[in-house]
Amino acid sequence: MEPFADLKKAFRSTTLASGAVIVTLFIYAVIVEVIKSELKPFTGFLLMADKQVLRYLSYGLAILVVVLTRILGRTWLKGNPGEAPQVFIQKLSRAAVLTAVLAEVPAVLGFVFFLLTGAARDFYYLLFVSLFLEFMYFPRTKTWVEMIKNTYPQAKF
Repeated sequence: MEPFADLKKAFRSTTLASGAVIVTLFIYAVIVEVIKSELKPFTGFLLMADKQVLRYLSYGLAILVVVLTRILGRTWLKGNPGEAPQVFIQKLSRAAVLTAVLAEVPAVLGFVFFLLTGAARDFYYLLFVSLFLEFMYFPRTKTWVEMIKNTYPQAKF
């Protein structure tokens, strides 16, 4: 197959996977709202007086995920000399899906924190972080083509 056909196929499947991750973020929000309305007042399942430590841990891990997303995104795209453009396209696809999944982690942390403590506001803060990361790293055709052209100037796109 020619590189452009490989790019279109990989890009389509990658955007579907990234879109599915974004949909799950909204499903978390719906679940939080259902729990809040059905179990009013929802105070969480954790019977602990000091929930601040758990809050700091959740936010700290979310910050770590933001940093890791930036670092690992670059690492996953390192090419080997002489590799075919199709291999690089596969790397782009794999890196985009892994980044989307990694960007979901803050929302998952917020969801777990909500279930344990009943703090919906913290869930929504961490959900916003995930949505921001998803938007920031969502696959874009123009970006992919530029990266391929920079790596493989002889390839026709």
